[in-house]
Amino acid sequence: MKSNNFRKNILQTAISIALTSTFISGSLLAEEIETKEKTKAKGGAALMEVIEVTSRKKYSAEPVQETPLAVTAYGADQLDAMNVSDLSDLSYASPGAQFEEVGTFPGVQNFSFRGQGINSSIPSVDPTVGTFVDGMFLGVTYGVVMDMFDMESVEVLRGPQGLLFGRNVTGGAVSIRTKRPDGDFKAKVKFEGTIDEEYTLAGAVEGTLIENKLYGKVVAYVNNDNGYFENRSDGVPNEGKEYLVPFNGSTGALDTSFVRGTLVLEASDDLELTLITESGSVDGDGGAWGDVLGIIDPATGEYNDKETNKFSMEPDAGSYTDGSWNQAIFETNYQLDATSSITNILAYRDIDFDSGTDLDGSKASIFEISGHTIQDQISNELRYATTLMDGKLDLTTGLYYFHQNIEYREDRMVAGGAVKIVLGGDMDHTSYGAFISTDFHVTDKFSVSAGARYTFEDKDASVIDATNGQCEDIGTYVCAGKWIDLERDWESVTPKLGVDYKFDDAMVYAFWTKGFRSGGVNFRNAKPDLYPPGPTDAEEQDTYEFGIKSDLLDGTLRLNAAYFFADITDKQSEINVSDPDVVVLQATLNAGDVEIQGIEVDFVALVTDSLTISGAFGWMDSEYTHLNDTGAVFGDDLPRLAPISYSIQASYAQDLDGGSYMIYQTGYAYRDKNAYSDDNSSYFPESKQVTAKIEWNNSDGDLKVALFGKNLLDEARFGNITVIWGPMQKGREIGLEVSYLFE
Repeated sequence: MKSNNFRKNILQTAISIALTSTFISGSLLAEEIETKEKTKAKGGAALMEVIEVTSRKKYSAEPVQETPLAVTAYGADQLDAMNVSDLSDLSYASPGAQFEEVGTFPGVQNFSFRGQGINSSIPSVDPTVGTFVDGMFLGVTYGVVMDMFDMESVEVLRGPQGLLFGRNVTGGAVSIRTKRPDGDFKAKVKFEGTIDEEYTLAGAVEGTLIENKLYGKVVAYVNNDNGYFENRSDGVPNEGKEYLVPFNGSTGALDTSFVRGTLVLEASDDLELTLITESGSVDGDGGAWGDVLGIIDPATGEYNDKETNKFSMEPDAGSYTDGSWNQAIFETNYQLDATSSITNILAYRDIDFDSGTDLDGSKASIFEISGHTIQDQISNELRYATTLMDGKLDLTTGLYYFHQNIEYREDRMVAGGAVKIVLGGDMDHTSYGAFISTDFHVTDKFSVSAGARYTFEDKDASVIDATNGQCEDIGTYVCAGKWIDLERDWESVTPKLGVDYKFDDAMVYAFWTKGFRSGGVNFRNAKPDLYPPGPTDAEEQDTYEFGIKSDLLDGTLRLNAAYFFADITDKQSEINVSDPDVVVLQATLNAGDVEIQGIEVDFVALVTDSLTISGAFGWMDSEYTHLNDTGAVFGDDLPRLAPISYSIQASYAQDLDGGSYMIYQTGYAYRDKNAYSDDNSSYFPESKQVTAKIEWNNSDGDLKVALFGKNLLDEARFGNITVIWGPMQKGREIGLEVSYLFE
């Protein structure tokens, strides 16, 4: 346990932030920020543009600097300026947020905000950080680390978002919005290639189908990754596998493609209908696993060899990935009058993912698994938003429904097949919600917000009983009479109360809210007699946040800061324990009660018209205040909670003859070592992320050529640590991007 000065530190930090906020707001310049007419901002200057967010689901979008909560928003220009290819590229950009892949199977997220995340690839484990695409919640963590091509915006909301988003998002939410057609003809094509033979070709075309009535868009995307990692195995391929790890060559190859279609129908002056469909697939190798001990000491988080030109592994045959997804989102917007609207979002998604991985990363058949996940979901959100009392009261209220079915089967082969285990389960999961949120503007400067959400959830599951190898029917899963039936439901009310005050160039805010996460079910529990497969008790929390958002020095300096304190009851943890029978034993448990506090700061400074500097800083601390009697060991440090993290980035735009221009950009980010396992037996080492980009744009701004580099220090990193092995993340990447816009 940590020091008893924990609560004292909380009070001292809160007072310091309050005093700092008062000082800054009292010394702001009295003049109005001058509005500058300008064309598209170049490079890092795009980070200063006003981004409007829809995360509070009000009648109209609101500027992010006037939103009283910790949210970082990126528009299309900002994502482009930061060279963001997929969500994982934001992992060092937003304070307190980690966008990581777990790596066991490709494309599975383990996002963690403010030290709250999950530590598993089990599809029955609800994510604490919810991902929403065009208003649709993604019920499982598969296929979430997605490409950012043709995205309109990404909003990163830190802290519990249970009032308006619901669905167990106790850590935070990522709200992604794809670009919609507006009737004008446009076409864009992008090519990207790296020196490690990864190629991306993407294109989008949009225009009018019926004049002033129906608009359409089609997006197509293909990524061909020929394998970043070296394979040093000299074994003989297994002829029975469709996807083989290439021997004595590269591994980690993956082909990803999708097609997205969007139709917008302006049925009348008051009614707009939007249909967005997407179908995609991924196939290739499984996760690239290697020997952790050859690179880091997991017990201390210290590097043995952190600069590796190429990571290496020695897998045997049988590593593969074969997955697909389909989804459709139908959004209806009806304008009741000048200040009121009704919105309905009906969404469907299904996934089918198969993946096999050699977890020991050697040519010996020590530990291999294959996972088979099928999930389908349907959801509907109906909400009413209005502005009343001559603009003094903003009201949003609505109803929510979510249902998903999950099937998971896992084959586990230990010691060359001497031990064969089948794990898995089925779950029928339903959630209902009703919510109301209000903002009352007492004066032009002072506002009070209040709201609440009622949630009812039901989980009906069956989990394979693998005790003493009761189900060993690899591949067919005929496990009659060897299942454990589970059913449980939960009810919760999560309120929120807050205040905010606007100065001339700043806003200070404070709020309290509750978070709720329904009980967990574990499909990968190999010994249910030792650790029950669930459902666990619900996890609840109280979070307090104080913050300031400011635009200073005539709008050339944007400085935001927030302090938060979270008191979590019955925290759910996904433990990983070494076991002589199954190698790794996993379980979902209510670990106990936890307190987490932290400070988050981010800024953007327009030093000159050409030079922009931006950065972020995060500090977090945590302690268990009570541990439940689970039989498991829990250390002081929470998994994936880095005590210190920060980043700094500079961007310089240079005008050339003829109207073309160059952009030079470089960035550095640091993250403290942080625990992987709950028992603190293994740690991720500290990491230093160095990026750079040199970009040329023509005078019309429609042609761009950029040379970029990521992880230029070539640090070795892992998605997780399983005993002495782990799935590797890419090291140094250097590539070229060319894009052209037709209008």
